[in-house]
Amino acid sequence: MSVAATGSSEIMPVIFVGHGLPINAVLNNDFTKSLRELTMSIPVPQSIAVMAAHWSTPEIRVTSAPHLRQIFDSIEFQQELHDIDYEPPGDPALAEAICNLLRSSGISANTDPKRGLDVSAWGVLVHMYPEANIPVVEISLSYHIDTSNIIEVGKALAPLRRRGVLLIGSGGLVHNIYEMSKSINTTPPAWAIEADTKIAALVQAGDAAALSEFVLQNLDHSSAIPTPEHILPAIAMLALKEPEDHIRFFYEAFQNSTISMRSFIIERKKG
Repeated sequence: MSVAATGSSEIMPVIFVGHGLPINAVLNNDFTKSLRELTMSIPVPQSIAVMAAHWSTPEIRVTSAPHLRQIFDSIEFQQELHDIDYEPPGDPALAEAICNLLRSSGISANTDPKRGLDVSAWGVLVHMYPEANIPVVEISLSYHIDTSNIIEVGKALAPLRRRGVLLIGSGGLVHNIYEMSKSINTTPPAWAIEADTKIAALVQAGDAAALSEFVLQNLDHSSAIPTPEHILPAIAMLALKEPEDHIRFFYEAFQNSTISMRSFIIERKKG
């Protein structure tokens, strides 16, 4: 892919997906249906860049292999997950462009030619782009980037929206696997619903700084945010919102009691 501007006035949307447990990769439910429907309503990207919760590194890294191997990064993977074959082409040029954008903003970043695509990325993309024919890169989280400076990471990626790149954050606004139910349809507890509602209001307002502060205040003090890695991609994506954009939730529900599947898209107003 060439990462030069496409010459089109079209600006790509930005997406955050609450990905839930890996088993969603093989399920046909309301959540996976929402991903398929969303894809049909947005422009076809030249490339896809996924900032995913399952990859953390000392500095930000971006996959740069020309062909991405599929990673099964959980000891609890059911056999039907191993039966999925999803290995899209990589995009080394895009990986280098992302690193250059981050470095220009004072953020340490390097390409990674050995890393493949983990389930927090391919588990979503298998429903959105099942043909696996669009080039993909995965962006890691850094151990040294917290809820405040993840905003700068998101802002640094803004030029990609005008270069045909679909930016996707994959994680969860409320993601507690320590208290979750084994049943996917278990009713969520009151604390999970309350936190999800508060976070949704901050997202709808398009206020990445306020969301960052909420996470900082509740991290380690709330069952809703026991660890930060699943909500950090949401903050980064929200930081990409521009004044002309609007935000809508394309899916709102819980799975396994304590995992919010709430997902949103940031898109340019038409007309």
